[in-house]
Amino acid sequence: MALLNIHTFSKIISSQSRFMVIYPEHSKSEEVPVLYLLHGGMEDCMAWISNTGIERYAMKKEIAVVMPSAGPSRWLNMSQGPAYGDYVIEELPQTLRRFFPRLSIKREKTYIGGLSMGGGGALELAMMYPERFAKVCVLSTSSVIPLEHLRQPQGYPAPPGGNGAPSLPMIHLGVEDPDMLVGTRYDVLHQSLQNIKDGKALPHIFHAIGTEDHGFEVGLALRKHFLSIKNNPYHYEFHTEPAPHDWSFWDKWIQVFIEHIQ
Repeated sequence: MALLNIHTFSKIISSQSRFMVIYPEHSKSEEVPVLYLLHGGMEDCMAWISNTGIERYAMKKEIAVVMPSAGPSRWLNMSQGPAYGDYVIEELPQTLRRFFPRLSIKREKTYIGGLSMGGGGALELAMMYPERFAKVCVLSTSSVIPLEHLRQPQGYPAPPGGNGAPSLPMIHLGVEDPDMLVGTRYDVLHQSLQNIKDGKALPHIFHAIGTEDHGFEVGLALRKHFLSIKNNPYHYEFHTEPAPHDWSFWDKWIQVFIEHIQ
């Protein structure tokens, strides 16, 4: 396996972008499967490499893992900031193909996942663009519109610019409370049902969260929603155990996910 630290200019975010790639350079496959793996808030593209055995898990399955950086962006197009959603969906795959021509662009060999903020971002993007991903891995997220009122403790960090400055939700999405976006494409529950009505291909959803996690009630609400859909068209599966919001849990469950994606 090769581990690459890549810096390149992004037209969409109008700055240098950085991402880590684990790549099975000795794979004999004509098309290498790829997992886009998103970090949590206050982290960057090094987080998964530094805190888990992701390189070993990818080596065993001979898949590529792409770990971009997006700051505390929610992995969406920010109201007052870069369009990270467009970057991940549109520009990053094109950039990767220039470096790695054998990297698959087929839906059935493309996956997305993340932890905490990254888990919420992965689920949002998978619901917005279900035709892009075969499976999505959602780990320990409470960043789920319209369920964020369920997390404990409630509320958001103080505005990064201090008193009187725009709040994080306003910077991210242009509203004071993301759950105000109920019924829009940012609403995971609404969008999941709309995808079915529109006859779109649906990604399988792998969801894991610890019982001691601050987002556990959000997780339970997600489980209730997806399991209430007739015939479970998203092949939704839910995993839990006594665990907090930490790397031991994420290291365990990303390994489980990767073992079952092919």
